[in-house]
Amino acid sequence: MRGHLTRAVTKVSLVLAMLGLVATTATTPAAARTVQLIDRETVVLPLSGTFGGFFSEPIDITGSIRVRVVTDTESGGGGIARVTSTLLNTTGIGEVSGDAYRFVGSDTDEVAWPPDPVTPLTFNPTFLKIVPPNPIVPPHPIVPPHPIQPVIVDVTLGSDGAIQNISALVDPGTIDNP
Repeated sequence: MRGHLTRAVTKVSLVLAMLGLVATTATTPAAARTVQLIDRETVVLPLSGTFGGFFSEPIDITGSIRVRVVTDTESGGGGIARVTSTLLNTTGIGEVSGDAYRFVGSDTDEVAWPPDPVTPLTFNPTFLKIVPPNPIVPPHPIVPPHPIQPVIVDVTLGSDGAIQNISALVDPGTIDNP
């Protein structure tokens, strides 16, 4: 009878251990435990302004941008911020030519921030500018899309990685965009 009881207790213990219901008695020192804070926020912001490239005509841009921020805080402060910017229905009109432009794309930037003090993190995401073919100039050349950085995205974080503010504006010409 005793052998049956021992086998039954062993089987039950194995099942409980497999299910993770048995607590271990080993303790972890408090210094070895790390607390990690992950914060995330997604906003859709309107875009309106004049994008001025150094070697191209100024373009009046309207549309919106979706910005998703995920912060991963280290145990001693500071951490990593991943910012994904996506243009939504963003178009522009050339101030000189009157040409219509489309701006499309999504870009992800990743940056580390220090424990303190935290200053705004600034990003210049890269998107594509699409110029439609010119019907007046034969043989209707198609200009391939090329990468530009028409938007400035700012993210303000707390020292614990909490997202405090997200903003975006059309770059008035501080970045050299071909």
